[in-house]
Amino acid sequence: MYRSGIPSILLLLILPVAVFGQANFRTGTIPQLNVNIKIAESWKLNTKLEARQIFFEKEPGSATSRQLRYERTDLSTVLTRKVSADNTVGAGYLVRREGSEFTHRLIQQFSNVKNFEVISLAHRIVTDETFSPAEPVEFRARYRLGIEMPLNGRQIDPREFYSKVNNEYLGLWSDGEADLEIRGLLALGYNATDSNKIELGFEYRVNEFDNPAKAQQFWLTIGWFVSI
Repeated sequence: MYRSGIPSILLLLILPVAVFGQANFRTGTIPQLNVNIKIAESWKLNTKLEARQIFFEKEPGSATSRQLRYERTDLSTVLTRKVSADNTVGAGYLVRREGSEFTHRLIQQFSNVKNFEVISLAHRIVTDETFSPAEPVEFRARYRLGIEMPLNGRQIDPREFYSKVNNEYLGLWSDGEADLEIRGLLALGYNATDSNKIELGFEYRVNEFDNPAKAQQFWLTIGWFVSI
């Protein structure tokens, strides 16, 4: 079990080194606390607190900055309802603090999760609308495919490790302009109990495909997931 997790850990440590060869990038950490609360038979309330710190960043024509800085904090709440054995719908709200400004976002989502003999396959579709001071409204549509797989046995049991892979496509529209962002996540998780797990991952994001120097992001993700 531990041997199976070593390649993932090495990948998380080695890949960020590649960012220094890029002309437009940022890299840092995204710690996250995710709490799921069951409030009725088919209803759950998901609350997520997430912060971003940047370690290194570079823009075209400028030198690389190696100064640690806090970027922003997000707090979101999404109410979901299970409408069938595999399908869930939800709606929620996010508030973001960046500097002295606050951004607000409305969220609508649909998810489908199927558990097979060894893997869990999840599809998620999200639309949202973001309202920022002195900025036009931003509309986004997201599709994410996620796979979870135990590293020992046929299911993820307590006190066992598992792997997670996510691939996400995000379209953005604002003030007549459009962009596409592609995200990929590779994570190693530890299922301490059926209601408490921790994940350490590496996430890569790329957008601005119409520019010679694409904007790339490299994040070390640290997540604590709690179910109540």
